[in-house]
Amino acid sequence: MAVVTVAAGTAKKPLSGVAFAQSLGDEAVVLVRSWLDRAAVLHRRPDASSERLAGVLKDAQGPAFALGFVDRVARPEDLSVAARNFRQLSGDVPAFLPGILRLLIKLGGFFAPLFPAIVVPIARWALKTLIGHLIIDASDKKLTKSLRHLTRKGDQLNINLLGEAVLGDQEADRRLEGVSRLIAREDVDYVSVKVSSISSQLSMWAYDETVTRVVKRLVPLYQQAAATTPPTFLNLDMEEFKDLDMTLEVFHKVLSDPSLMHYTGGIVLQAYLPEALDAMKKVQAFGAKRTKAGGAPIKVRVVKGANLQMEEVDAAIHDWPLAVLPSKKASDTNYKRV
Repeated sequence: MAVVTVAAGTAKKPLSGVAFAQSLGDEAVVLVRSWLDRAAVLHRRPDASSERLAGVLKDAQGPAFALGFVDRVARPEDLSVAARNFRQLSGDVPAFLPGILRLLIKLGGFFAPLFPAIVVPIARWALKTLIGHLIIDASDKKLTKSLRHLTRKGDQLNINLLGEAVLGDQEADRRLEGVSRLIAREDVDYVSVKVSSISSQLSMWAYDETVTRVVKRLVPLYQQAAATTPPTFLNLDMEEFKDLDMTLEVFHKVLSDPSLMHYTGGIVLQAYLPEALDAMKKVQAFGAKRTKAGGAPIKVRVVKGANLQMEEVDAAIHDWPLAVLPSKKASDTNYKRV
């Protein structure tokens, strides 16, 4: 049974059982309140872009409209295609938007097929004003300015290069080089990377060979991160259910390299995976063994997971059961369990 001692006057009284659990709850409340108080001091006025994005997420139609706009208007290279899609989307504008903005979207959708070279760039600019505070330009000049602005109040940043699974070796090499450039920057101390983003053709039919190939690509990256002053923290993220076992094994093998025994690395676990709790136990066992051998501790970041729709599509295409938990409620429950 876990036992903790707390100060009570000049004596120390051990707590256990229900009292210990209650003390943890009280400490958690105090900690969260300190976070909220600090946030209130640092951010006295809500950011306008954040408020607009919050409105998108609260509206029942908001997420579908936003995703449709990104996929069908912002992404196509052909402006005529984007314009036709814009007209279709403008027929069902979410109610959370101000009346004048809904009117402008409807007008823009009507005229977009007639003047795509004019209307589509304006529509894309409007989208950028909505989510621009979440995405920054990774070019050296603009990134320096953005990082300076975002950290001016003491905030710590987790930098993640956009883009998911790569399709070929050249693209994987470019992504790996991009992460390496981030690590080399003095103003970056925390970077996230996915196995699927720095190595192409992750074959489950050649599992051992694939793990070996990925580890070979990642170890130099981790060695570079460990050599910076202070060391750059690397967080090994994951995307899909099928990445879980491979990501865990890659993480174990990379941090088991003798040159990285004193480097603290991290891994992300997604709570919407039914296996998340077992994965956490494996990571904890690995971390305990590592520190017992004189190595550095590791960090685990638990998230709820954000690819339910993609997993649903994958299950439907292959006609197999859904690999992740089927609802937000189930994911939230597993999050607390983990």
